[in-house]
Amino acid sequence: MRDAVTELDLPCPVHTAASDGTTVWCAGPGGVHAYTASGVPLETDEEEPPELRSLAAVPGTVSAAAGVPGMLAETVMLPRSFAGTSELSDPLTKGTLAGAGRGHVYWLDPTGVPLADVPFEGRVVAGGGEIWAVGAGQARRLAEPGNLHDPVDLPALDRCAAEGERLWWTSKRDTILRGGPKEVDLGPGERGGMAVCAGSLWVSVAGGLLRVSAWSGEPRRFVGAPEGPVPFLVCANGVLAGGVRDLFVLAPAAGAALRVIRLGLSAPIALMIAAGKHIWAFPAGRSQALIVRA
Repeated sequence: MRDAVTELDLPCPVHTAASDGTTVWCAGPGGVHAYTASGVPLETDEEEPPELRSLAAVPGTVSAAAGVPGMLAETVMLPRSFAGTSELSDPLTKGTLAGAGRGHVYWLDPTGVPLADVPFEGRVVAGGGEIWAVGAGQARRLAEPGNLHDPVDLPALDRCAAEGERLWWTSKRDTILRGGPKEVDLGPGERGGMAVCAGSLWVSVAGGLLRVSAWSGEPRRFVGAPEGPVPFLVCANGVLAGGVRDLFVLAPAAGAALRVIRLGLSAPIALMIAAGKHIWAFPAGRSQALIVRA
């Protein structure tokens, strides 16, 4: 059966985007615009927000399953407003949407209006129900609006992926993956996107994907892929996706073979995010999103 790809025209080019699994926020020169995961427009505030160069969003976390490595996102996540109390230490209590730009990190309400901000030079990344502010050689986890947790040093940071209170990362100085249960030597060669999905940390490299257990930190079987290294890897409810002009998707927990979804793009993908069971790919140079159900 052929995969359905929905083309969604956007009001302006997108600089950054994020999703909490049910809502997608897109930020660009025209402000912040919100959509359902399948692409239906939602109302946003007309107030012009700060210029944002990155966005990150998280859902709430079910307390009974919080922080359990290896669980699929769909088994532990739901919109934070329905989730009740989290057992994570000092979790985000308000504002599941954050942005970064012009030397500040912003806590945003669902319409894109800032609730609070603090000085920080860098970007925001999300994963495992937490949002991190990541800069040059340092990262800080977001707490309640206006507050950041203590800094974590990341010397010569290259790539990173958030998994709740854990941040996996690599350095430009060596080939070591840090932040997990143990350090892992990834070996020489160029690396691309990095993501936590279905109980593993995945790194895009030439010819495929390196896989490290999120539970034990042990390297797992190399998985071949048609492209690599690719700039983006995302996890859509336990389905890993990546690509440049087309998508490849893999459902590790289901044991399904990797498959390719043809997008027919002449320009490369400039941005990719997961939105629940959907993947949003934003082609370079176009005010458009391609939406694929994973």
